[in-house]
This record gives sequence, structure tokens and C-alpha cells, in this order.
Amino acid sequence: MGRYLISDHHFGHANIIEYCDRPFDSPGAMDSAMLDRHYETVSPEDVLVHLGDVAMDMQDGRETIERFDQLGGDLLVRGNHDVGLDPAEAPFPVVDGFVLEHGERSFYCTHRPEDAPADWEGWLIHGHHHDNDPDTHPFVAADARRVNVSAELLDYRPVRLGGLAALLDRCGSTERVRDAAAAESRFEVELR
Repeated sequence: MGRYLISDHHFGHANIIEYCDRPFDSPGAMDSAMLDRHYETVSPEDVLVHLGDVAMDMQDGRETIERFDQLGGDLLVRGNHDVGLDPAEAPFPVVDGFVLEHGERSFYCTHRPEDAPADWEGWLIHGHHHDNDPDTHPFVAADARRVNVSAELLDYRPVRLGGLAALLDRCGSTERVRDAAAAESRFEVELR
């Protein structure tokens, strides 16, 4: 069993294709490709933690629940586009942030990095910024102890927490790595 992380699928969201220059012709093609990549990566016995913006669901949470179900998700950190979802009505845990432990590292997981506790001294895993500002919010910013798991930076496939920890073990304290593909190639780690 592995633990996997991703954020910002934005299922069904037509504008995200242009906003993030996603390589898809339509929301349907995007949704299909993202689900295929998810199923190729995550098995039913694995744990999926989604760091927000499953869908563009500002109304009542139904689309978020439906899409999260398709992913077989286990825990949702609510993002700014999941606001229609009432955590009390979700059939899975919904939180604003939490601490995830792996080996000797503690990770604070939240959708927006700005929402991390001011006194947090461990690593931060977040989404929200997509791939729109890779200088400030790359996949890994070791100097800031941050990891951005926005879907675009992961080639729309969740990253395995154990693989991420192996990458962080190999990164220097000042490393910045743009995306998962660059990390796998440069540091010879398997993130999936």
C-alpha cells in the first residue's frame, strides 16, 4: 500500500485548459486523460490524499463528491474551488489542513501555502499555484521546504509519498526542481 498526493485536477473546468496551458482539446478529453493516468498509478488498496480543487464545484459539493469517488480518494483537503462541499455531508474526511508523517519528516498539507500555520517549521505540501509561477512555486523548493503537488507539475499523475521522501533525501537544501519529470530524471528517483 502506498500513499499518494495530488491537487488541482479541476475536473470539468474548461477555463483551466487555457489558464494553465493544459495539453487537452476539451474538458472531456482532459477528464478522461486524468482518470486514465490516475488508474495507471494508484491501485484500490493505496491511499489518496487530494490537496484540493477536485472540480470546479462552487455550488453544492455534488461534483466534488462524484469526482473524488471516481478517484477512490481517502482524504480531501478542501481547496478554494471545493467551497460548495459541506464537510459534514461528504462521505469521506474533509479538512482544511493536517500533518502527514513519513519517516523522520513531518509535512503540513494544505491547499494554499499561505494557509500553513505561521509557526510551522517542517515541510509544506500544497497545491493551488498550478504551474503558473514555477520560479516561486516549483514542484520542489528545498530552500523553502515546500512541495507543490498541482496536477500540471506531476503530469496529471499522483506522486507517491515514499518517492517524494526519497527525492527530498537526494536534494540539496537549496535545490529547486520545476516538475516531477525533471526530478525523476535528475535525481534518478521513482515518484510513482
